[in-house]
Amino acid sequence: MKKYKYIFYYVSILYTIGTSLWSGTIYLFMRHNGYSYSQINLFLEIFWLVTFFAEIPSGYIADKFGYLKTIMVSGIIRALGLIILALSPMNLLWMTVSGVLTALGDSLQSGTMTSWIANKAVEHGEKDQLGAIFSGYSLIGTPLTMAATFVGANILGNIRLNLPLLIGAAFLLATSLTIIPLLKYDSQNLAEAEEGMPKLNQVADVKYTVKQEQKTFAWILLLLPVAIISAGPLDQWQMYFQRGKTVNSGTISVLMSLAGMLAISLYNRYVSKKPLSNKGQTRLIVVSTVMMAATLLGVVGLKNWYYGSLALFMLHTMFGSLENMLGGIVLQTTIQTENRRATIMSVANALDAGAEVVILAINGFLSDRYGIGFAWVSLAVLGLVIFLLAIFGMQSKKLEVEEI
Repeated sequence: MKKYKYIFYYVSILYTIGTSLWSGTIYLFMRHNGYSYSQINLFLEIFWLVTFFAEIPSGYIADKFGYLKTIMVSGIIRALGLIILALSPMNLLWMTVSGVLTALGDSLQSGTMTSWIANKAVEHGEKDQLGAIFSGYSLIGTPLTMAATFVGANILGNIRLNLPLLIGAAFLLATSLTIIPLLKYDSQNLAEAEEGMPKLNQVADVKYTVKQEQKTFAWILLLLPVAIISAGPLDQWQMYFQRGKTVNSGTISVLMSLAGMLAISLYNRYVSKKPLSNKGQTRLIVVSTVMMAATLLGVVGLKNWYYGSLALFMLHTMFGSLENMLGGIVLQTTIQTENRRATIMSVANALDAGAEVVILAINGFLSDRYGIGFAWVSLAVLGLVIFLLAIFGMQSKKLEVEEI
């Protein structure tokens, strides 16, 4: 199992570096390239709309043809999308093509490696180690991706704003190439895949998966409102905290990564070593989500005190990192139909993508007319209210997760 853990770390970290290099500058790059705020939002909406339609087929493909093969193709497609965006002038057509390609690449990647390592853990009877593996990845990968984001923004971005995109694309291509010798460790979950090219019956398979995974699907729906809280800050922080002409988003991104590391470290020290009860797991997710919304209100309330607002945003990042990890653990450990693991995770990602499309449209409307701060506050309150109502509904029906 140790061998598979290291492969999971290697592929995931190298791929994440490829996306981290430009993550702190893409908003600034598009704005510098002449795109309006509405057009930048449109790019993100195209990304999430394509993801919505591509996510479930991507998970199905991963289950059918192999996880490592899928992540290899993902790196190539995503790199092509980044190169197009980096080298083309302001042009809505090329922006759309780039959005489609990067979304397809992201869909093929999302949940694929976590499903692969979870599958290996089940095969070796070590499913209870998933929490430690995922938190261990966060602790190892976060410093490396933090450094990549800093270099991409504060160094490469100040040389030329499209340079982080180009270097990031190079890392994604390198990831795909280095996966080739690891394909012998790949696996295909669906039995039909062993018989050669299968006849795809995706709709029926997804319906069957959701029917078999009702508890997991309930958790997927429960966690959706969190996206309402996080969607705006997740991308717009680059614009909200940018001061002057020098790109400083790398420094802020490093602080965000450190905040995430601190949250995961506290979790590892005080929580992960002890099995959590069902109520304890739910309580942690509720507290994290409530604090995400509360700290965001503080960020906007202290907008005239730059460093105070930034400090609260770091707290928001801590609770967001914790909630994201807890949600992933809950979903992976609740899944019962092992040969549909990537499919159900893709259902989760597709629904999240669909929600992102709607949320970004609302966020764009509110940001253009009333400002980014107003958009953040309004959506944070809305998301929190919906989430708490969903929690009360879940408890009334006595829905529980598997004990971790």
